[in-house]
Amino acid sequence: SGDLDKTDRYLSMGRDQLVKLNGMVERILETATLDSKELMLQKSSTDLNEMIEMVVSKHQNQTSKTISFKAKSEEISVMVDAFHLENAINNLIDNAIKYGGDQIDILLENHPENVELTITDSGNGLTNKDAKLIFDKFYRVAKGNRHDVKGFGIGLFYTKSIIEKHNGMITATAQPQTTFNITLPYE
Repeated sequence: SGDLDKTDRYLSMGRDQLVKLNGMVERILETATLDSKELMLQKSSTDLNEMIEMVVSKHQNQTSKTISFKAKSEEISVMVDAFHLENAINNLIDNAIKYGGDQIDILLENHPENVELTITDSGNGLTNKDAKLIFDKFYRVAKGNRHDVKGFGIGLFYTKSIIEKHNGMITATAQPQTTFNITLPYE
């Protein structure tokens, strides 16, 4: 059983390293996009249904919360930078899991002029005041206890930068529940 223990230890070390690396990659990405004037998008035709399904299933494997994803059409293809847009959507779902309620609903709709993505969670921890500010560069949502710092931090600033780079728009509303709404043009 000594060998098994060793294997377990190595595996968990590996897992810790991966988490660290992921964190570092995120930091680098975010720092890079802070100068988003320099950021050139690499756009290609992307099926958003597929992208979101992938992100959702990744998260669903790691949380006991329920994530439901509905799309209005079988395939919704848009010209986007798949790498950055996936990171942006990933941030929103990640935040919903960390700070939101137990039910997360994601809806993707195609309209004649744009595509609309709505991510709603059953939590109501966000105030309307916070909802206006969470996209700011280093804004963090203050909870009663000052030491309990919630890490919206730079992630949402990155998300907003990326959406706007795509000539899209993102808004947040806090009540009755936390909702992020994104619209993206097809091109």
